[in-house]
Amino acid sequence: MAKDETMLSPKLDIVFKMLFGNENNKDILKAFLSDMLDIPEEKIHNIRIKNPEIEPTSINEKYYRLDLNLDIGDQLVNIEMQVRSEKYYPDRTLLYWSKLYSSQLEEGEPYSKLCPCISINILDFVLFGEHEDVHSEFSVWDVEHNKKLSDKMQIHFFELKKVKDGIDKNDRKNLWLQFIRSTKKEEFEMLRTAEMSALDRAIDDLYNMNNNEKLKELARMREKAMHDKASELEEAIQTGRAEGEASGIAKLLAQMAADGVPEEIIRKYMQG
Repeated sequence: MAKDETMLSPKLDIVFKMLFGNENNKDILKAFLSDMLDIPEEKIHNIRIKNPEIEPTSINEKYYRLDLNLDIGDQLVNIEMQVRSEKYYPDRTLLYWSKLYSSQLEEGEPYSKLCPCISINILDFVLFGEHEDVHSEFSVWDVEHNKKLSDKMQIHFFELKKVKDGIDKNDRKNLWLQFIRSTKKEEFEMLRTAEMSALDRAIDDLYNMNNNEKLKELARMREKAMHDKASELEEAIQTGRAEGEASGIAKLLAQMAADGVPEEIIRKYMQG
């Protein structure tokens, strides 16, 4: 491979899921979760990937969510890779977290069975422009007394656009995020100098995927579907604006006529 060769991007949702949702890559997933959540690896046990498959129909589905639902001992974890910015993304995240939390109990079961639920959102856009922190964590607090209501809720956001370049072996979160946002072979080779065995295995797996023409074609199809979605949204926005402007002008002209504005002035306004 040429040093500057473009590789499959780990931030493409299906590539992300193939890397971290593969049953054979649980050691990579375990190291990733340990570093991102600051949990010792020995405390992460019984990882069960609840939705490892990628249905063939989902590749071309523009609105399909390709994420990972995990059962890690006594915790439920959802990991989502989100490339496109969405206006109400925090609300969507809160809704998905609540669904994950409420899905634990059958009718009549005691609340004592509820386990902590952790939502990890890796974003390829800036969500919190008011600060430069890559990682933001949310929980439920008493704002008056600075007391946490419950340890059952964790929502994490990692913003790739804020990730700093450079190899700092003590900042393992940043190294994983650099891996996810990278696209060039030389970038992945630079990350090898961090000497993180799990990260090296993830890079090796990505290289193997890059040599698989079938997987590359699936990734190309997925990217096309996502681009189509973005184009449709932009077209809808532009159409909405145009229709809104036309409606607004019509209302203004009607109001001007009702207010007795001379017809020649209205005509000039329409022409101008």
